[in-house]
Amino acid sequence: MTTSRDSAIVALVRLVASAYAWKSGPVRKLKLWSDVPAAARPACFVFEGGLESYAWSEGAVPKRVIEPKLFIYLSARGDTPGASLLNGVMDALDQAFALSGADLGLGRNTLSGAAYSCRIDGKVLKDPGDLDGDALLVVPVRIVLA
Repeated sequence: MTTSRDSAIVALVRLVASAYAWKSGPVRKLKLWSDVPAAARPACFVFEGGLESYAWSEGAVPKRVIEPKLFIYLSARGDTPGASLLNGVMDALDQAFALSGADLGLGRNTLSGAAYSCRIDGKVLKDPGDLDGDALLVVPVRIVLA
């Protein structure tokens, strides 16, 4: 049986929702900066556009890979440096993606069985908002579906 893309993304949203005290989100529809006032931040969006790939082995069932990105907007207008705010969010995400329970034995995060594996994978874009007070994180996620 193959895992649906939608159920894996829903499980990712649940995982990210529990990771941090968001004022908005996470939601699956990306918004522009201008549509997210500072009072609604920190805000998290799961962007599902971009790459998707298939990896075939000798079997008849491919490993399907989807690569959503987490777009996180923060307000860095206060006394706390934006870089510190971004680091706090990344630390919370690292903890949320850490293996626990049955996933420890498997050696991979399965999003509670909704995916073969899920992890933060790639280069994280960090803009601390030093010049304009609008801090941004773009976090690449790799989900392998069974």
